[in-house]
Amino acid sequence: MKRMSTYRHLLTQYARFLKFAGLAAILVGTTAIRAEETAPATECSKLIPSEYQWQPQDWSQLHAASLPRELRIFPNQQPGCEANGTMCTAAESNRLIGVNVDVYFKDSAIWNRPEQLLPYMELVNRYYQQARIVFHFRFKPANEIPAWTDNINQLSVIFAAAMPNPAGTVADAFGNLPAGKAVFNDVLMNRPDRHANRYFAMGKPLGHELGHVLGLAHTQDKVLLMTQGTSPQNALVITPEQALIMRVMALQRFGGLFEAVSACN
Repeated sequence: MKRMSTYRHLLTQYARFLKFAGLAAILVGTTAIRAEETAPATECSKLIPSEYQWQPQDWSQLHAASLPRELRIFPNQQPGCEANGTMCTAAESNRLIGVNVDVYFKDSAIWNRPEQLLPYMELVNRYYQQARIVFHFRFKPANEIPAWTDNINQLSVIFAAAMPNPAGTVADAFGNLPAGKAVFNDVLMNRPDRHANRYFAMGKPLGHELGHVLGLAHTQDKVLLMTQGTSPQNALVITPEQALIMRVMALQRFGGLFEAVSACN
């Protein structure tokens, strides 16, 4: 009963959101469209109000080879610039990097339709403008969910009822760099909403766990995307150092490619 109540609450929030955004309908595709095929930037920001914006950070004075180790998760599994000098130099540019993300609905009672997630996916791409990274989310059939240790160089997102992490614990959500996967469980939506941003409940965790898969550890500063939990002070900020760590991972591990067009503003 509690789960059904949560689901109805979610649908009510979503209906209000559509009215607020002035949308008559959302067209849903089974795969994401590459940035080169989307509408111009002036026409593509339709799902999230324009006041939710984040600007690119400046990492021009940083070097990928000397970024703080404490900002990294699983630092020994991240590429070193000694063996990947060309990749690190490329990451230090400010060119837009596109990364494909496969999305699976496993057995979630809350998240089971692409149209539910499209606004949050756009919001995540707004956050990641700070790192000049754009995700191309591609919805995949549930029967194609890879085993945990398979397809680890393809960034994947799984929405489940109660999928345990590698330690056997069912967490709200978790991102795992070694497996290249982020998981979101239904319990995530059963906690009080304590943030003024109506898109925070799913948008922050999605961006946060993708940050883990791209190499970022938790931080203490509550204004940052990578802080733990929900806080009214959270401004979903990505620092220049964090941006550069993720850019290296996107290019070296997850098949990221430079794109000639700008992310939506």
